[in-house]
Amino acid sequence: MKNKSKTMRHWMVLIVCCGLTASSIGLCVNVVGVFYTPVSESLGILRGTFAMQSTLTMSGTAVGALFAPRVIEKWGIKRAIGSGALLAALSTILMAFANQIPVFYVLGIIRGLGSSLFSFVPVTMIINQWFHQKHGFATSIVLSFSGITGAVFSPVLTFCIDTFGWRNAYIVMGIIIFVFCIPAFICRFTFDPREDGYLPYGFQEEEVVLHKADLRRPLFDYRQWTFIALLVLSILVTLIAQITQHFPGFAEAIGHGSQVGAVMLSAGMMGNIFSKLIMGSLCDRLGAVKVVIGLITVNMFSMVLLITQSSSVLLMVAAFLFGSAYGVAAVGVTLLTRHFFGMENYGKAYPLISFGANFGGAFALSLVGYIYDFTGSYYYAFCIGLALNIVNLLLIWSAVMSQKRQLN
Repeated sequence: MKNKSKTMRHWMVLIVCCGLTASSIGLCVNVVGVFYTPVSESLGILRGTFAMQSTLTMSGTAVGALFAPRVIEKWGIKRAIGSGALLAALSTILMAFANQIPVFYVLGIIRGLGSSLFSFVPVTMIINQWFHQKHGFATSIVLSFSGITGAVFSPVLTFCIDTFGWRNAYIVMGIIIFVFCIPAFICRFTFDPREDGYLPYGFQEEEVVLHKADLRRPLFDYRQWTFIALLVLSILVTLIAQITQHFPGFAEAIGHGSQVGAVMLSAGMMGNIFSKLIMGSLCDRLGAVKVVIGLITVNMFSMVLLITQSSSVLLMVAAFLFGSAYGVAAVGVTLLTRHFFGMENYGKAYPLISFGANFGGAFALSLVGYIYDFTGSYYYAFCIGLALNIVNLLLIWSAVMSQKRQLN
């Protein structure tokens, strides 16, 4: 008899999710920094003013993520993904023809609303449905593709901008956004594997696995401190992670060329990839809380290097280590949500946590730009990031203590 819980279809769904993450996060969020300087200089506006369109993109994603589960339930997973991919791709292509900043803002909102239908919330919900065993591994693999895409396409789009101009680069970017979503249309799968005759990976029908923590976990309440602490944590770590998008501008501000900045951005994306890939397996061994604390500490060390060093080699090392922020913001927050609330409450907690995370990142994109505009330095942004990471460590500690009190 065919084992319905371990098939090639499960890994095909994993590949589909990798493509969706590459498109919605890797392209729509993680490479937009290469456009800040050339577009703002071309239009004669402040970098922070132009970065606001990325803020609005993430705001649109945040709002759309709240309704994504309902849209998927009503339209079906494939129709939802198709609609979102068309909106995100077309709005990006239309940016090539924009001359006024309000037009960029409107298109940024549309891109965000579109990408919300195939971004973190839908993708992690698909993984939760299709993977019972190796859930952490599957999550880390899928979410790492946001960093892989950023690392690969940051220098590619920088080359397109330098060679063909930023308008043509936007057209290329829009086409690639849609191409990465094509596997979702080709692969035959449903949101719930049982609807297609499959079981979640590693799930045994004759076994009912009940963890003691799940049996003792109190009823979910949006007002409980554990949820509030995790929500604030998600906002702050995402805010910190978006500093990476300003590495090209930071490199130029301290006397390095645009290519050094592009490589720094790619190094940050490589750190993004590495931290996400190792997080799943480390969390299985050490637990989500310990691993997240470790990565936050690494991120703080990287900020110290960025503040104190000017060597291009050390800056690239620092940029790589700084990519750990993405591991915390994406995989870390996702696994912490599952750790504190369990699978039964994940669908209630994570959409709101993702909403907060997207708004944190959206705010950061413009904030860091304006910090440079009004101070002439990015160092203040790194100092603020250090302070926020100290707050993050306190939030994790308080969430653990709060859960212990509730269980007792």
